[in-house]
Amino acid sequence: MNRRNLGRALGTFGAAAALLAVPASGAQAYNPTGGILYQLGGDACLKGRGNCAIYPKTAQLPGGRLVASFEKSTVVPKSGSADGQTLPVYKSDDDGTSWQPLSEVKAPAYLSKDPKYATYTSNWTNPYLYVLPQSVGALKAGTLLLASVVSGDDAYYEEHKAADPDWTPSNDGDRSDMAMALYSSTDQGRSWKVLNVVATAGWQGGSAGAVGQNIAAANRHRQVDPLWEPYLMVHKGKLVCFYSDENDYIGFDPVTGVPKKDPANDTATDSHGQILVHRTWDGTSAAWSDPVVDVSGSVQDLGGGKTEIGGGRPGMTNVVATTDGKWMLTFEYWGGGANTRYVIADDPLTFFRGSQTGMSVGSLPVVAGSRPLVGGGSPVLIRLPDGRLVYNAAGSGSVWVNESGRSDGVWTEYQTTSRAGYSRNLQYVGGTGRVAILNNQGASAIAYAEVDLGDSDGAYYRLVNRKTGQVIGTGNNTNDANLGNGDTPDVVLEDAGAAAERDTQYWHVVTAPNGGTTLLNKSGGRAAAIWTGSATAGRRIGQWVDDSATGTWKVVKASDGYFRLQALKNTALYLTGASDGAPLTLQDTAADGSQDWKLVR
Repeated sequence: MNRRNLGRALGTFGAAAALLAVPASGAQAYNPTGGILYQLGGDACLKGRGNCAIYPKTAQLPGGRLVASFEKSTVVPKSGSADGQTLPVYKSDDDGTSWQPLSEVKAPAYLSKDPKYATYTSNWTNPYLYVLPQSVGALKAGTLLLASVVSGDDAYYEEHKAADPDWTPSNDGDRSDMAMALYSSTDQGRSWKVLNVVATAGWQGGSAGAVGQNIAAANRHRQVDPLWEPYLMVHKGKLVCFYSDENDYIGFDPVTGVPKKDPANDTATDSHGQILVHRTWDGTSAAWSDPVVDVSGSVQDLGGGKTEIGGGRPGMTNVVATTDGKWMLTFEYWGGGANTRYVIADDPLTFFRGSQTGMSVGSLPVVAGSRPLVGGGSPVLIRLPDGRLVYNAAGSGSVWVNESGRSDGVWTEYQTTSRAGYSRNLQYVGGTGRVAILNNQGASAIAYAEVDLGDSDGAYYRLVNRKTGQVIGTGNNTNDANLGNGDTPDVVLEDAGAAAERDTQYWHVVTAPNGGTTLLNKSGGRAAAIWTGSATAGRRIGQWVDDSATGTWKVVKASDGYFRLQALKNTALYLTGASDGAPLTLQDTAADGSQDWKLVR
């Protein structure tokens, strides 16, 4: 039975359930509008150009703790350079409603005395946190892993500072010894050790708008060969690390997928291309496997009969299993046309057998009223425990949900309280059933929020009107009324059980952070909100993302187990269902039962 049919089955039991004497608030902490997790202080930013706090990622530990990490590009006081840079780890022990600093993960050179790590003096960027769902070799299930991009010092920065102590950077520099390191923690993120290096590369050669421009004098051959953006998962008993690779490759083996590195990779003029690859590790071997191509991009003509793959710079791998036995990989692509794309495979280790430039996410089917899946790069794709898929990218503050979880499933847009941002992260939170969002805000802050997408944890109720005997529904609409109902308020009275989409007649009664009450719909987590927010008599009610820390309603006890919902913005007005099938409105107090509601679980 799928999720929606299960909801219908439960609905038949809900109608016969005992009537409750008092409304029940959600048991979990709830903070839809969130706050600021990190704000850069007075320290200078190594990047100079503005992205001083970026690339947040999260994971949830078996005990419920959430952990987060992100790039914090500040000048390290001790060295004045990239040397000694760390990645911060934050924790939330209240389901993502607040966050606190937990630890700093040092570079491999400062966590291990092994000489093979001596060149990696900066733990720089692109952290990816992952909790092992099962044991892999000597690593036990529940171990917290962190993969990140590490490097040597920023020679471009050092050279310019030596020549002019007052020089300040205007963009990324040129770090040596780029690599991808793997760390582990067995004490919930308080302490860390280096496990190994997943893959190595060469010089950074500038990045993010300065590729091939900010080249250090020490980089004699002007090489641009970094690695970026790890993504971890376990598949068939092995740990898999997907990542973006800017080494120079002339092609790849069509049978094995192993890329063929340019023999002159360390000296020849770079194409500035990039490919998506993965490596696997059994948890005991001394080294990871050879890289295998996932998405090679287009073929680039370098002249003189030489070609290389990596055109379009595919980047930022995310991989999830679909409910029809496939695997979906989303990525960004800057080679013209759609800048955010996807590919489908039967096996997550054989994407190379399919399209090498992918298809636009904008071509995926959407429900009527939803806009196409947004682009803008930096896509994030997650799978919820019930199989639903959730997607966002840099071009919008909305998320898109694939209800069926199938590779060919239809997607629905839902608004969030977290604005559009590059590298915005999504995290399902066990214990609430909601999705936590971390997002870089402006140049130097990491913000957090959460969004309810329906079917979250806790009790749901039908709200029965005393006068009509009908219940609050949404006319089968599951998402924000401005998206799914032609920008028209959609909360109405309906006969119990009459809605084709039964979940639309069930509601959470949730306490907002500042004490008011919010009604969240089971079908899509949308709040029953005052349309346009203006609390005046006659104003209709529509579904909307819950964007208020104060809530919308005050629950006032009536008689015989009924309650009234008083508008917090205008306490003279109450939620009213005037007649059968009527739209819900705000009205002055009435004694005819139209403002009395009983909660039926």
